[in-house]
Amino acid sequence: MAFVYPSFLFALAAIAVPIILHLIQLRRAKRVIFSNIKFIQVSKDITSSQKTLKEILILICRILFISFLVLAFAQPFLPASNQILQTDNSDVAILVDNSFSAQNLQVEKDYSVLTGTVERAKSIVNLFPATTAFSVISGKHYGRSRPLNATDAKINLEELDYAASDFPSITSALFKPSHVFILSDYQKQSFNPSALQRYDSLTQVHVVPIASAGNSNVAIDSVYLEDEFIRSNSDNLLHVKIRNTGSVSLDDVPVKLFVQNSQVAALSIDLPAQQTTEAVLNFTIRDNLSQQAYIQVDDFPVDFDNTYYFTLSPSSSIIISEITENKTSPLQRLFSSEPIFKFNTYTSGNLDYAKIAASDVVILNSLNDLSASLAATIANYIKAGGTVMLSPGASPAKNGYSNLFQALNISANFSGASNQSTKTVLTAPDPNNPFFKSIFSGYDAKMTMPVANRQLVWSKSSEDILKFRGGAPYLSRFDRGNGRVYLMAAPLLEEYNGLVNHALFVPVMYKLAISGYKQEQALAYTLQDGTIRIPLKSTTAKEGVYELQQDSVSFIPEQQVRGGSLYFNIPAEMNKAGFYTLKLQNQDLATLAFNYSKSESQLDQYTPDELRALIGDRNNVHVYNYGDAFSVKGEFEKRYFGVKLWKYCLILCLFFLMAEIALIRLL
Repeated sequence: MAFVYPSFLFALAAIAVPIILHLIQLRRAKRVIFSNIKFIQVSKDITSSQKTLKEILILICRILFISFLVLAFAQPFLPASNQILQTDNSDVAILVDNSFSAQNLQVEKDYSVLTGTVERAKSIVNLFPATTAFSVISGKHYGRSRPLNATDAKINLEELDYAASDFPSITSALFKPSHVFILSDYQKQSFNPSALQRYDSLTQVHVVPIASAGNSNVAIDSVYLEDEFIRSNSDNLLHVKIRNTGSVSLDDVPVKLFVQNSQVAALSIDLPAQQTTEAVLNFTIRDNLSQQAYIQVDDFPVDFDNTYYFTLSPSSSIIISEITENKTSPLQRLFSSEPIFKFNTYTSGNLDYAKIAASDVVILNSLNDLSASLAATIANYIKAGGTVMLSPGASPAKNGYSNLFQALNISANFSGASNQSTKTVLTAPDPNNPFFKSIFSGYDAKMTMPVANRQLVWSKSSEDILKFRGGAPYLSRFDRGNGRVYLMAAPLLEEYNGLVNHALFVPVMYKLAISGYKQEQALAYTLQDGTIRIPLKSTTAKEGVYELQQDSVSFIPEQQVRGGSLYFNIPAEMNKAGFYTLKLQNQDLATLAFNYSKSESQLDQYTPDELRALIGDRNNVHVYNYGDAFSVKGEFEKRYFGVKLWKYCLILCLFFLMAEIALIRLL
């Protein structure tokens, strides 16, 4: 034990005062003469030994009262158990993890983890002298904040709100103070102990975990369309992936779809524990304008991931270019009857290469020969992301097609079949194949299938969509570069191919055409995404400064326009989910939807023991326990300032004073 002011111990000499008074009271008793015994006061009988014991007890109480009073002024303390305390405690950093997982309730409390974290942080401020400079760092301050005194630091803490950030981002740009207090729920999803290695051995790192009430949470993971092609005034299907991150299954969770702030669909689903469940919603949009939409679920207390924002833009027409010598091609009647398709027909001697390059889908229909220039154009078109459907001619020239197949690295040959050759029946399509998804309202494996003459033979495709009986491919997809090519084994002529007059002809050709449509602008983006690409129309790809605006707040990202597209990085200050308008010179170009990252949705956290095991044996990193009796102040003072005993001395001082009074009055 040591003393802060040992000079006060000289006052222990005052113990002699009650001793002297006790000795004086031991003088010989005097005889008092009364004229009448009736004046003698009635008193209790008391023995000499009892009187002596009372006087000794009073003397002891007086001695102890004076002793503990002197000790209280001398301020005794037990030295700190940690001997590596720095002498410079004037610079202290308090890191508060105010990410969205802090919306969870604190264990056995009716307030959030963030509220409990702020209260702990304020108690840490009280540990240090008034001259200490504090830095409060949260998800909104990535570098060193300006030095604050104790009062301003507490005000800064009280103003903290939830932010779209995680543990690594909070500590990424930290300076080197004498003490660092890190208050977090330490999620298993986001915390990495290597983040603590950025502190050198001279910085005392205090890991203060905050216990949350549980891991129950429902999060909307993502959404996607059944078909990338969005039709106005028609039914569209939206798939929603919803994740239950908790360990308890949930029943009848309501899921709602809003378009332009109006509810257009709803359903209830059961969510098994720790699984992702997919819901399908049917919706209709009434005009050709871009629509703001969002999916919403009801969940408490972590609700930042209860809403998923996205945009719905009715697709423009799909441009289809057919190259054929067949003046009565069945494709002309098929695609011209649908307004969503813009169909153009060309002959091999009357080609418009510019329009072909601008097409979504190119169909090489029953051509007997391909020129070298056409083969090169088609190959480049596919590698650049285009979609081509090829059916061979009745009498194909092998050299013309070989140039195209060689450029695309496709191993294909011609069988030399004629319309007199025996036709082979196709096998029924696989209903589990994604290509046929939503085509069959009622699937019959014994349906009558068309027959065809196999004119083209190939191997090693990316996917076989339809096959002949016996397993030979009839319609296959080849992925090449950013595009794809569909090969059909028979010409699209009635005498060679029975598919032309079959019920499958319409859905198969429509599916091929729609597969060439590319929704270049994503339904939604994440605020933590890096670089985002937005396609620009030729009329809007102008020089100028593009900005993102939400309500009255505007952000100017790092940006570059190249190849007809805008590339920009999401500004760090843009941390609120919702809809943003992309603008150029006060002109609205597009509406973009941004959502929070789902890394905070997984609420499982490390316990103090698990943190100690992860961090390992590092002398400057100290992991604290949590619980009802846990006190940051008490643990810290015990470890670094020692155990102060003056309060206990003062309590004992008052106790012995009261004991003396009781002995005098009651005995």
